[in-house]
Amino acid sequence: MNRIVHLKGDATCPQAKGVEIICHVCNDLGGWGKRFLALSKRWEQPEAEYRQWHSEGRKGGFMLGAVQFVQVERTIWVAN
Repeated sequence: MNRIVHLKGDATCPQAKGVEIICHVCNDLGGWGKRFLALSKRWEQPEAEYRQWHSEGRKGGFMLGAVQFVQVERTIWVAN
């Protein structure tokens, strides 16, 4: 049976086994904000790809409720 396991700790260093998804809740205004700066300090790609995605607008699929997956390591993905 699949289940969700909640762990506490540094979100940029997942401790689970297998593929790991870091959920980064964003708004649809295109601003990266200051809530999860550890993410930007560890990897540049999630912020850069989010800003690019926003600049493409609806043509690029950017809209409220949409999700962008960015691979930052072999088994770690960030979901913007």
